[in-house]
Amino acid sequence: MKICATSDLVAHFADALPSIAPAAELVTLDFEGSFDRDPEGVEVIVFSTTAGVDQTVMKALLPHFGAPSLRWLQSPGAGVDSPVFRTLIERGIRLTNSSGVHAEPIAQYIFTYVLHWHRQVARHQAQQAAHEWNLLVSDDLTSKTLGIVGLGGIGQAAARVGKAFGMRVLGLRRTTSPSPHIDRLFGPEELHTLLSESDYVVLSVPLTNETRHLIGAAELAVMREDAVLINVARGNVVDEPALIEALRAGTIRGATLDVVSQEPLPQDSPLWTLENCVLTPHDSGWSPRASERLAALFLENLGHYVSGSPLRNEVQEADLVADG
Repeated sequence: MKICATSDLVAHFADALPSIAPAAELVTLDFEGSFDRDPEGVEVIVFSTTAGVDQTVMKALLPHFGAPSLRWLQSPGAGVDSPVFRTLIERGIRLTNSSGVHAEPIAQYIFTYVLHWHRQVARHQAQQAAHEWNLLVSDDLTSKTLGIVGLGGIGQAAARVGKAFGMRVLGLRRTTSPSPHIDRLFGPEELHTLLSESDYVVLSVPLTNETRHLIGAAELAVMREDAVLINVARGNVVDEPALIEALRAGTIRGATLDVVSQEPLPQDSPLWTLENCVLTPHDSGWSPRASERLAALFLENLGHYVSGSPLRNEVQEADLVADG
């Protein structure tokens, strides 16, 4: 079995590889786009988030996605909305995502911005810039409700942090299995109820046919006037024009968006200049520990792959977004 991996991941799993897959041949791809040996006949590919946005690395790696020998690809992200992934699954190649790998840094991001809005950070900064010394009274998070739409690894981590702050935590997901740190669990048909009861709404669902524009004008209309929307899912989970209108009209307090419908965000987007919108460049999950966590997930899955056991985070065709 030939495994191709980017050098930043190899550093975290190479020593453990012989004990899990003794017959494996490891091919390393460095960040200059060079393989340390012939990748012909590759069966397994794993690459990091950093590699995934590096044009040199991906230019070298992408042709091997089409290799007839390829049997399994471990993606570095939780989202699988790229058309490339559909092509792989249609060819019968197994695909696993990295759900849970980025949960902790994204949960920290979410609460950076819960606190940003809650403690009026922007107003304090504006007062400092104006040399003004005015008392600002903020409420207490123990009296607030956090509504989480999507209870995968990210949603679960955010729920845990919310409870640590003493918040009431609501969660929404398709299954009804109990979830720790959730005070009340909602099904998809109860989305409007969750939205209407939440002071902070976190979107952490994958982009699928069912979640595209999940938050539209009707959903924004049932949110509280002082509520904040935090999107760490995918831009197209939200109807962006409807959100822009809601922010302009002040029907919700504000939004923090780590994802938008088109990335990078076009220069003429109104989101750039809306005072009640905070934008970040899809970097909520970036962490120095990301490669370490992804390598651990890959080793776990490699053990399953070798033994013929089910793979963790395996993606099925039904999980993918339809073309267009």
